[in-house]
Amino acid sequence: MAEYLVELYVAQGDHVAAQHHVALAEQAGADLAREGRAVRFLRSIFVPEDDTCFLLYEADSAALVTEAVGRAGLRLEHVSAATTSVAGAHESSADTTKGTSMTSTTSSTTSSTTSGTGPDLKELRDKQQKVWSSGDYNKIAALTVPVSEHLVDHVGVGPTDRVLDVATGTGHVALAAARRSAESVGIDYVPALLDIARRRAEAEDLVVELAEADAEHLPYDDASFDVVLSAIGVMFAADHDAAGRELVRVTRPGGRIGLASWTPEGFVGGMLRTVGAHVSPPPGAQPATRWGTEEVVAGLLGEGVTDVSSVTATVRQRFTDAAEFADLFLTWYGPTYAAAGRLDDEGRAALRADLVALAESHDRGEGGGLVCDWEYRIVTATRR
Repeated sequence: MAEYLVELYVAQGDHVAAQHHVALAEQAGADLAREGRAVRFLRSIFVPEDDTCFLLYEADSAALVTEAVGRAGLRLEHVSAATTSVAGAHESSADTTKGTSMTSTTSSTTSSTTSGTGPDLKELRDKQQKVWSSGDYNKIAALTVPVSEHLVDHVGVGPTDRVLDVATGTGHVALAAARRSAESVGIDYVPALLDIARRRAEAEDLVVELAEADAEHLPYDDASFDVVLSAIGVMFAADHDAAGRELVRVTRPGGRIGLASWTPEGFVGGMLRTVGAHVSPPPGAQPATRWGTEEVVAGLLGEGVTDVSSVTATVRQRFTDAAEFADLFLTWYGPTYAAAGRLDDEGRAALRADLVALAESHDRGEGGGLVCDWEYRIVTATRR
């Protein structure tokens, strides 16, 4: 295999952001390798003076490297065949290029595929549960109602189905299934969100069974459901592999699995990268937007499913202006709220400015206010 050099832009030469980029790129390479693709992440070099991070991959083609970087949710500046001199320059963090200093950005957390030990996923799950319990997700949840309705319609939920909504949050999918006269069950690991889902079900006089549980440990027997769904939910699980196995385990043979997730290249993928550039994710955390790529989801569901396919769509969001969007998410959305809480005043102002800039860059410019299209992908599969 040949070696390829990827160049990424790192705003303001931020070393923390560079470390996050590298962790995403390394994980994406490992995911592709597990799928039998001929690509391997080798090392990285950060040039803060040039706001640049270089990634060195070994692969069969530049296209595979481009796919790995895209799967990581990163936007590359260039990818090129690595020359001997360039590859040699990456052997030591003390080397220099163009008169600038280079710093290794390799993460101190090594994945279980290379070291035999992995991150403490229980600790990570607990941290993520606290993040989603912070802020007030109910102030944000309404933005994803169209995604949930699209998912339920796309999978074709009907009156004869027993449906499980994994990471139901405030109950969008579970309620949509119940409106179609399905037997509806929802789980989530945030009790406050389940309380809201219960109140919503009572207000509509819908029968929905709700239980506190996480996506990696579903409290149901094998083959318990005709349809297993998740909209903008399971993608935030701490252990992606375990969550994928559980989705398949509780689906009956011939049953359907449907998952709606934000894409890496879409608006929310950009928002999560923006947050990660200011506050490093917990050790061992995988990019949630991996679930917005069909190949990744197919790998997570494994050999227990067939007929994997996907569609992309957008949900249109409207705000008074970009500042309103930024303030809404910094005040109420768990991930951005928790991240802002870890920053000082200057850091919070910088994060807010970047969120405003992100929103403005996606504005469709239609009439008054801010109008953005947020892309998501629905992946469906059939249990063997």
